[in-house]
Amino acid sequence: MRFAIFVITLIISSTSYSQWTKYPEDLLQFDYSGEKLQQHWPQLAAATGLAWPDADFISSMMKEFPQLAQQLQLLAKSEHAPAALKASLNNDYQGLAIEVQQVWRLHFQGQYEEAYLLGKSLGPAGLGPALYAKLIYTTHLITDAQQKESLFLQVDQVITELLPHANGYRFILFGDAYQKARRLELMSTTAATASGLLGPTQDNLKELHKNAPNNPLYSAMLAGIDAGIIERVGNFVGGMTYGADEDTAIELFQQALKSQPNLAVLYNEFAQVILRLDDSDYDEILMSTLTTCDRLIVFSAEEALNQKTCRALLRQIK
Repeated sequence: MRFAIFVITLIISSTSYSQWTKYPEDLLQFDYSGEKLQQHWPQLAAATGLAWPDADFISSMMKEFPQLAQQLQLLAKSEHAPAALKASLNNDYQGLAIEVQQVWRLHFQGQYEEAYLLGKSLGPAGLGPALYAKLIYTTHLITDAQQKESLFLQVDQVITELLPHANGYRFILFGDAYQKARRLELMSTTAATASGLLGPTQDNLKELHKNAPNNPLYSAMLAGIDAGIIERVGNFVGGMTYGADEDTAIELFQQALKSQPNLAVLYNEFAQVILRLDDSDYDEILMSTLTTCDRLIVFSAEEALNQKTCRALLRQIK
């Protein structure tokens, strides 16, 4: 019964708003049709660290997370399941892999609504990229704080249902920490402290970073939440209560940028951390970070949106 309830949740859960904001026409446009997606995958997946989502990848994921495989089978048996899902009943994941690749293609091209809806229709195989598309969309293209919080809470609801069936799935664990960190950014200090999210989110990011120290997004989000703690309660209290340290936050970013020097998301997040720390000693680093971000060649809509934020900050401080 728990499986059936979760599958129904996946099917009926959707955005409560009727129209998605479109990716801006004045930003760089991207085309990853055909073989271009796989050709550029190493660069496109440099931030997430995800392997190319072919049939072998999906097969290994289903073996590693048997409860997700059961949910996939339940969806595949439904009358209106897509052909790619039905084929998975015979352990044929080729069609499903092609559809998951399309989710990523749409995401990197800035077609977030299409990516989310397609990924959601593919059940556990497509849910990770679907939720990721929604998180990036909400972060960069929604400006109203209440709407942001509502959309992040929708992701929270789905991940809460998903995690018991995908224990140890790092990409989903990161999505969970990401949406919680973004919600904390929207809260007042009092609300953030009372939310009960600060400590657990920091702990989850520490665990992710410990298990995958070379993943730049884990480092970035951990540094970000530590900087947010310092911004709210100060260096001393932040260090005593949560172990947050501004030198460590800066070091985490410097290590991430050394390993991945061409990702706008890292420069943008680093700039946000420096601004939260509000220390004039970092003014030169802030300017250098934003200037480098401004000059990068970006390869996806997600990166272009991060670069746009960098450029807006650069204009403000010049």
